[in-house]
Amino acid sequence: MAEVIPQLDAPNDPVPRDAVGRFLLRWSQASALGGAVLLFGACCVSVYSVLGRWLFDAPVLGDVEMVQMACALAIAACLPYAQMKNAHVIVDFFTHSAPARVRRVLDRVAALVLAVASAVIAWRSFVGAWEAARSGESAMILGWPLWWSYVTLGPGFLLLSLTALYTYWRIGRDEGERA
Repeated sequence: MAEVIPQLDAPNDPVPRDAVGRFLLRWSQASALGGAVLLFGACCVSVYSVLGRWLFDAPVLGDVEMVQMACALAIAACLPYAQMKNAHVIVDFFTHSAPARVRRVLDRVAALVLAVASAVIAWRSFVGAWEAARSGESAMILGWPLWWSYVTLGPGFLLLSLTALYTYWRIGRDEGERA
């Protein structure tokens, strides 16, 4: 029972018309492309490690750590694009028959909650990076400094926060135009 929600502007115009929206969309697209490349790399490392273990009894050292880090970064990098394209999973069991105005209000509240939550995650990622760098914490097998992972998660969640704030503003503006 997934509801098809129109794009940010109009169903036939998926690209935002304002400068801020276009900038965030392009930044989100670049971020998602980077996330896809990371995820593809993680898949390649996994396949190479499994084949190496099976054929030569020589897996890639630290493959699980590399895949974990790459997947976390890929997710953080792809979420902003999903927000800009309104492509997050929506459970509309209770709101399916609600009026469009109620659904827009709920979408706006959800965007604001997402903006705040992702801003907190970005902030805590940067704080975690600082603490991990200060304490010298490193990955168990590879010995990579863990602050690398934390500091690279922050920008993805910061961008997610910005795109959620944009979505919040955009839904409100569109609601004002309808009135």
